[in-house]
Amino acid sequence: MIKGLGAKLVMRDAARSAVAVGGIAVAVLIAFVEMGFMNGVVDSHLRMVEAARGDLVLLDARRSHLNKWDEILAIRLPQVRAVEGVVAVSPVYQAGKTFRAGPDQPDHRIVVVAFPPDNPPLDLGWSADTMALLRTPGTVLMDRLSRSIYGKLEAGQDVWLEGHLMRLGGFVSLGPTIVIDGTIAMSETTFRSLEPDGGPEMAVVRLAPGADPAQVKARVTAISGDSVQVFSKRELFDRESDYLMRVAPLGLLFGAGMAAGLFVGLVICYQVLYVAIRRRLAAYATLKAMGFPNGFVLRTVLEQAWAVGLAGYGVGLALAALAYHVLAAKTGLAIELNAARCASIAAACLAACTVAGALAALKAMRTPPADLF
Repeated sequence: MIKGLGAKLVMRDAARSAVAVGGIAVAVLIAFVEMGFMNGVVDSHLRMVEAARGDLVLLDARRSHLNKWDEILAIRLPQVRAVEGVVAVSPVYQAGKTFRAGPDQPDHRIVVVAFPPDNPPLDLGWSADTMALLRTPGTVLMDRLSRSIYGKLEAGQDVWLEGHLMRLGGFVSLGPTIVIDGTIAMSETTFRSLEPDGGPEMAVVRLAPGADPAQVKARVTAISGDSVQVFSKRELFDRESDYLMRVAPLGLLFGAGMAAGLFVGLVICYQVLYVAIRRRLAAYATLKAMGFPNGFVLRTVLEQAWAVGLAGYGVGLALAALAYHVLAAKTGLAIELNAARCASIAAACLAACTVAGALAALKAMRTPPADLF
């Protein structure tokens, strides 16, 4: 049995193999970029959920997703605080405001998040200094990951929110989303100066040690009725992901792009292998006449497909890592590579190359040796 024949044929026909590797690399890059945008939009949207410092999250029943800001009735928070097993209930206020970095600068829309400063319900990369600044009325903290449209900002400078003069005390970290360019964090007291009658859009609930989240959730639901939705962080993750992937629908948009990229790779791989087989029909005929079965022919072609597929995937992955770095920096979205995502594209790439190789091999497998001669 001839071992490694497929790999040897790939090396022997280096120019055509390089074309196949390049084509598959482009297809892999397209698939990675489409996946990156899809996951980046979802992961960026979920930053607020991930930042919640608690066990349960309360939302108004009308709030079908986190970009829809329906207020919770203020009376619900003390009611929930009185539930057995609950240690603290912290409100989170959200509002869209105009932001100006200087008296002569243009206005830009920004999202304000506010909460009680003594025990913030969101983890925004707090330090002792930023926590102290948050307690100072009229002092706000800028999300350092906000997009560059707000200009170059420095701690200590004056900024304007809805025409109100504020002091930019420092910076926190959250990150933009597909619809939010930037975020300003402030205390509940400072927020009241902008919106005296505004209610919370979310509340984060911390439970006592040993309390059963499911039981506490049931008690909160019984007290609040249909006016409030109660989620664990995992449940809210799943709901928001499902909304974006199915209702938005990101899955269809970017999934189609990923499929198109992999289809391009399949066509390129098939075309290169088919041409290579036609050029070597006499050689395959000789092998079949010597008694080598169709399985050997198929295995040889698949070895070629896998060799160019793996090489193309490696080049595509390297290009994707560079593209992800640039896209994350330019968009501010959470566009990240991880092992699971790399493995899924690798599996899809090899599957496409396997299909291409099997289709290309049919030409040699179906033709009798005598005809090939």
